[in-house]
Amino acid sequence: MYGNDISWPQCPKDDGGNGLPGPMTSASFAVLGLTDGGSFRANPCLASQVASVKSRHLWAGAYAISTYPTSAELARDGGTGTVAERLRRAGAAQAAFNLATMARVGLQSPMVWIDVEPRTKSPWSANTAGNNAVIDGVIAGYEAAGIRAGLYSYNKAWKAITGDRVLPDVPTWVPVGRSGEDAAEAICAEASYAGGKPWLTQWTDGVRDYDLTCPGVSGQAASGNPLTPYLNVGLASGSRGDAVAALQHSLGAAYADGVFGPTTRARVVAFQRAHHLPANGIVGTAEWRALGAGTGAYTPAVRGFMDSLFAST
Repeated sequence: MYGNDISWPQCPKDDGGNGLPGPMTSASFAVLGLTDGGSFRANPCLASQVASVKSRHLWAGAYAISTYPTSAELARDGGTGTVAERLRRAGAAQAAFNLATMARVGLQSPMVWIDVEPRTKSPWSANTAGNNAVIDGVIAGYEAAGIRAGLYSYNKAWKAITGDRVLPDVPTWVPVGRSGEDAAEAICAEASYAGGKPWLTQWTDGVRDYDLTCPGVSGQAASGNPLTPYLNVGLASGSRGDAVAALQHSLGAAYADGVFGPTTRARVVAFQRAHHLPANGIVGTAEWRALGAGTGAYTPAVRGFMDSLFAST
């Protein structure tokens, strides 16, 4: 499955973003950034991004930047006890802030990726044990709310911040920069910075970030509906084949001949109007999702992987 991650850079410039484009037309999922660069600063246009993702019926996930707490944040959220205990509470407070943000904008996601990278304005400490205590607190904060936590980082950053810590049971999302799709696909087979195989990989062209689910995650993605194999199949007048027949059955045709003719187009247009989709007679991912494709349990094939990466919208 292919998708894009979006956050404050995709916000309009009037909202403090860079006005970059949102998910591609062909995207199956979007991972939405909850923060705008700091642990307690929400993405200013998250609500509109969530609404856009829902209107397209994309699978939705979430990620959020975590940082080492400032002295004021530690005083506010750390409570009493050892330094490690206070740092864990501060980390848990970051998770709580992000969960509250999700609730406010109506975003549901079965997991949140924790973005662990160097930050100029909010630098991690030189004490890797302290940094790890913060990360442990963030993970615990999500898990206490029934949300699975994953990690987004890269080798150099992870080693500098955590001391090359190994967390093989925590899902990882691995960027390859501008190395392209082939490199992103290849790195799925390699051990990630935290020790386990990646579940998501990412590459960029400087305008968009592109994401790919790794084999074993996508192999059983969104199973349970017979239309799911056609999610990325486009149909229009003149199309023929099994996908057209499946479409005709789903639209209530008494006879499915696998030929996309005027009657099928008329049924598609009526369906689009009833579901507030562009009434153009062309079938794409949004139409398949509205018909139920992609529903059902997300059950990855590899034992130990999470039950769900994304929420269906």
